[in-house]
Amino acid sequence: MADSNLKYLRKELMPLVPYTPGEQPNLGEAVVKINTNENPYPPSPKILKKIDEILSKGLLRKYPHYNSLKLRSAIAKKYNLNPDQILVTNGSDEALRLLFQAVLGPGDKIIAPDPTYSLYPVLVEQLMCGVEFKNIPVKEDLYFDHDALGKEKGKLIAFAHPNAPTGLLEKKENLVQLIKNFDGIVLSDEAYIDFAPEGTSLINEIGNCPNLVISRTFSKSYSLAGLRVGFLIGEKNLIEQISKLKDSYNLGMLEQEIALAAFEDEEYFQKNISLLISERSRVKTALEALGFQITDSHTNFLFCKPHSKFKPEWIYESLKEKNILVRYFSKGIPKDYVRISVGSKSENDQLIQELKNLLK
Repeated sequence: MADSNLKYLRKELMPLVPYTPGEQPNLGEAVVKINTNENPYPPSPKILKKIDEILSKGLLRKYPHYNSLKLRSAIAKKYNLNPDQILVTNGSDEALRLLFQAVLGPGDKIIAPDPTYSLYPVLVEQLMCGVEFKNIPVKEDLYFDHDALGKEKGKLIAFAHPNAPTGLLEKKENLVQLIKNFDGIVLSDEAYIDFAPEGTSLINEIGNCPNLVISRTFSKSYSLAGLRVGFLIGEKNLIEQISKLKDSYNLGMLEQEIALAAFEDEEYFQKNISLLISERSRVKTALEALGFQITDSHTNFLFCKPHSKFKPEWIYESLKEKNILVRYFSKGIPKDYVRISVGSKSENDQLIQELKNLLK
């Protein structure tokens, strides 16, 4: 039988369910794609010069720098860190995978609020070594239950800050207390932190909390989701050990140089952030006028609960028929919501008009 060769694979592999990303239409397909929290604005135009330089000089025939030194140094300078405190990765998902692999072993426990980033339990299952995943339900207002989280013991606590898919931002002092009281590693996954008020990141707590590790990505605020660049920040001794697990050349030359060009274009970066936050506020107001209950988002998406007369799944399917893609999660608290990424002004206008037609 054709399946007979499967007997050579690990038995733990067979029941694994892979992570399900948001629907991806074919490139160039005419859809309003506001389902995967991509940035609606193009990345810095300065990346074009860097791409042209690399190609015109024929540099792609050479290996890239093995640990992205120039990019690490730029990140360190911006956040007043040492480059040895930073591990640049193939998207923040690789950063998470390496961290989980470094921390979690057979019989260990990871704790996470529920809901939060749905990749975490998938990464745990992929370790295939019997790690326990403990969910701590959020409170009725969708904020973390810090009392319940603080009572848990384990090797790792992981959460998104601001949280996903709720978009909510926890009080910094509550998170710092949780980190300092936890006898294990704490991951603050800050994929969306650039859309939150200045000073809400936990980066400046690294020196006070030796068990804190922070992940970041270029996918959202730098408009580089197609590039796959992220990084991990922590104390030097932690990053040194986690780095042992990365691929020899885990980030290509183009990725390193394009990310660096975008990172150093601070003026363009801040302009896009301001544009997106302004659109986020406009869309939130318009959707609330249509009867949606929407959380206080500090991300580039809105977590929207429709009026009880309308099922979230029906809204998702109806918009899809109009070539507008939003995200619907069918389990837990998120099943009562649709998650809508903030698009460009024209995309948001289309969304609002179609929802008016549907819900009238």
